[in-house]
Order: sequence, then structure tokens, then C-alpha cells
Amino acid sequence: MILSKKDIKTSFICIALLSVFLSGCITFGEQDDSSFGAEGQLSLFLVAPKESVADISSHIAAINIISENGSSVPVTTGTRVINSRSVSGSHVNLAESPLPAGKYTKLVFIINRATIKREGTVILLAVPDESLTVPVNVTVKRQQNTSLFIYWNPEESVTDDNIYRPVMAEQKKKKELSSALMYVTNEQSDNVSVINRYSGEVVETIMVGRKPKGIAASLSSTRPRLFVANSGSDNISVIDPAKNRVENEVPVRFGTEPVDVTVADISTEKKLLFTANFRSNTISIIDLATYRESEKIDVGSGPIALAADPPADTLSVNRYLSAIDINELRSYREKFMNIYVVNQNSNNVSILRIDVISGRCVDVMTLDVDWDPRSLFVDYTRGKVYVSNYGSDKLSVINIVKILSANTTDAVTSINNVGHRIISIYSDPDFDRLYLLRDVPGEIIILRPSSGESTLGQAMISPVMGRIEAGNAPRTLILDKEKRKIFVVNRDSDDIYIIDKTTRRLDARIPVGKRPYDVTVMTE
Repeated sequence: MILSKKDIKTSFICIALLSVFLSGCITFGEQDDSSFGAEGQLSLFLVAPKESVADISSHIAAINIISENGSSVPVTTGTRVINSRSVSGSHVNLAESPLPAGKYTKLVFIINRATIKREGTVILLAVPDESLTVPVNVTVKRQQNTSLFIYWNPEESVTDDNIYRPVMAEQKKKKELSSALMYVTNEQSDNVSVINRYSGEVVETIMVGRKPKGIAASLSSTRPRLFVANSGSDNISVIDPAKNRVENEVPVRFGTEPVDVTVADISTEKKLLFTANFRSNTISIIDLATYRESEKIDVGSGPIALAADPPADTLSVNRYLSAIDINELRSYREKFMNIYVVNQNSNNVSILRIDVISGRCVDVMTLDVDWDPRSLFVDYTRGKVYVSNYGSDKLSVINIVKILSANTTDAVTSINNVGHRIISIYSDPDFDRLYLLRDVPGEIIILRPSSGESTLGQAMISPVMGRIEAGNAPRTLILDKEKRKIFVVNRDSDDIYIIDKTTRRLDARIPVGKRPYDVTVMTE
């Protein structure tokens, strides 16, 4: 058969079109299979009894998870040694792994060595050749985290003839009260750990955007929500604490690299969210009724932290403020509220004056503080804003009453000789205490602020009352006044310290995700 030139040309066109179509199909298929949207995230925890008599060390070489169709997916790499007494009354974060969305029915532990310590002697246990299979019932959803808890009973894991057969089973999650929960952002895990602050247990993990940092809660009685600043994806994750799931992602269009957020109750009908955008030197204002970004405010260089005036109904006459001061504050709050912004690179604080009727910024005031400021705390009971300065041994103190009329003369004083490298601060006016968090060495410094305040530059004796050891490279601390506890976020050790405020001792250490950054609780 001889083809004409026309037939040959037509054949080439058909082949070319077919090649494009097939290659296009293959490309789309590959993108779909490898896309992040087709994956979820698994957080695997090992839970142990409150007390363990047996002293067992189990060497876990690998853990695989089996899907309902029989395919095996590794969730850990490298040997992990777990000691029964070390994890007694606590839990261990065994793995944090991306997984294809779907249902999984088995967890397989490969254990290559185990020992038990009896009367000071370490005895090598016989480990069966076969792996340990634990039945589970887990469904991983796209772009969501699934937390899986495995209960280990060490007391029943060793037979009389010294054979190690671990007794493990899936532990079902309990319904948690949102008022008991604490939330921790994990920057390198792209998720938020949910912790029951009464039991000290991780109860859930929530997948959010990339590189989450700051977190804030809106404690509305009808619609409480959590807001997470995702510095790597330039958006805000909105979490429903009743479901512990992300219900919305709000893009930050007017700024770059949001690192902190705060909620402001402008009025009973209006709530605004403010985000500190570190790289663009701006503050974004988001209306929480519409989740729309309404305004961009230029501030200093490197805004790293911000806070809002608390609700006006918290104002009351106390031992720190006079009746005249209270009346001035109340009169001011009828028209305005302030947002305080720490600018790390320009060594100052921007104060945004927000009109309570329009919800818009009508003025920006700038106050110089000391070197390399990193955090702040608004203490309305004392009428002060405390600013920690990482590169200085001075704590800057802004007098709120003095700045109401935009008069900055003597508005900034300082508490000197508190030490360098202060990364976070929290005030407890009920006991006349300030808690400063120092990252190197990791410690909490306790101050009595009323004894150490001076005009800026004036030398004073250090008001330090005591110190409490913290973890490795701590980043943030908050106070749980109800439970008289201090919570400290430790970035290098990937955990949370719970410290008893009265005894100043460590109560519990809670493992969380990678490089935890910030923490908040769902109660005041």
C-alpha cells in the first residue's frame, strides 16, 4: 500500500495530536498523585500507664502502617529507644508523617532489641523474629491531621522465660471540654498540638498552613475561634475548637510573612483580627464578620508581636490605678482602643489608635524602646505595657494613661538589670509579679515590678526575686491562673513544660511537634 503525501501528512498530525494528548494525561496523573492535596498527616503517640514497675527499654527499628488494600507505608526511620519508666504517666511522639488519604487497618512495629533492668542488672530479652502487628481503625483525610494513640502495657509485655512480646492496643480518643484545652503552634510540623491542660496529654493535632507561628483565641460565648498566623503561606487558619478542625483559610493580601495575631473586641457587635506582617513591615486588619482584610497599616521595621487593649469592662479601681486614671481610661475607651506593635528591627513600639465606631486606624504613635525588642504584655490592671528587649538588660515600660492624649513625655520608663536575651513576658498583677522568659540559659526570671521601675536610663538595683529552670531554647510562656501553672514552649526540645507556680518545680513535660512557637488557652 502506497500512501500519498496528503495521507502521510494527515498521519503525522494524528500521531502528534495523540502524543500530546497522552503526554498531557500522564503529566496530569503524575501531578495528581504527587500533589500535597492528596495527602494528609499522621501523628503517632505512644501512651504508657501512670506508674510502671517494670524497667523495660524497647528498641523500635521501624514502624509501618498498612492500608485497607494491603499496601505498607513507613511512618518512621531510624531506631528509637523507649523506656517504660521514662514514659510512665506520659506519652511519646513516635512519628509525624505525611500519608496518602485513605483508611488504614494495621500498625506494624519492628523491634530489634529489648532489655529489662532487675535489681540493678540489665537483662537482654529474647525478641521474636516476627514483627508486632497492632489492629487500628484510622482514616486519613486530605490536608488534615489524624492523631493515633497506641497504649503500651509494659507490665504484661515480658513472659516468665524473658521473652519480650509487647502488649499494645489502639487507644480511643475521649471527648474533651474546649475550656480545658491548650493550643501550641509547631512551626516545622505545619500543625497545632491540642493539649488537655488538666491531664497534661496531647489529645489532638490540627494541620494548618506552612510555618505556623502566632496564635490567638476569640473567646466569644456563642462562636469561639482560634486564629493561627502561617508565616510560610501568608494566610490565617481559622480553627473551630468544638471540632478541632480548620474551617477557613484567610489570605493576607496586604502583607508578607504574618508572625503574630491578636483579636480585638471593638464593640459587642464588632471583632477585628490584627496580624503582624514581619517582612512587609505592616499590620493587616481583618473583619471577623466577613473574614475580609479591610486595611493595611505601615509600622516600624520587623513587626514581630502585637497585643490589643482588653475589653473596657475589665477596668476597675485597684491598688495600682487611681480613680482619676480609671476615669481617663474609660472616657478614652468610649471612642478608641489601642493596638501595640513591637518592631524588632527598628527598636520601637507602634501604637495604633482604632476608632471603635468605624473600626479603622486614625493615628499611629511611635515610642522608642531598648535594643532588639521581641515581645510585650498589656497589663491593664497596672496601666502598663511591658516590652522585653532581647539585646538589652532593660525591660521597657509604657504608661498607658500618659499616652492617651498622644503625650509621649516620660511615657517610657524601664526596669533595669533584668538580664539579656529575654524572649517573652507575662504579668501576674494579683501577686505583683512579672515572669520573664530567657532563652539562653533556658529559665524564667521572677520580678517584683513595683520595686524596680525607673526613668529611662536611670540605674536601679535588680528587682529579680527568683529563677526557675526552663527547657531548651524556650520561646513563649503563659500563665494558667486557674490552675496556678506556668506553661513554657521549648523550641529545641520540642516540648511544653508545665511548672507549678507555687513550688517552682516542673510538674510535667509534654512532647509536641517540631519547633513549637506559641501557645494559647481557651479560657481567661
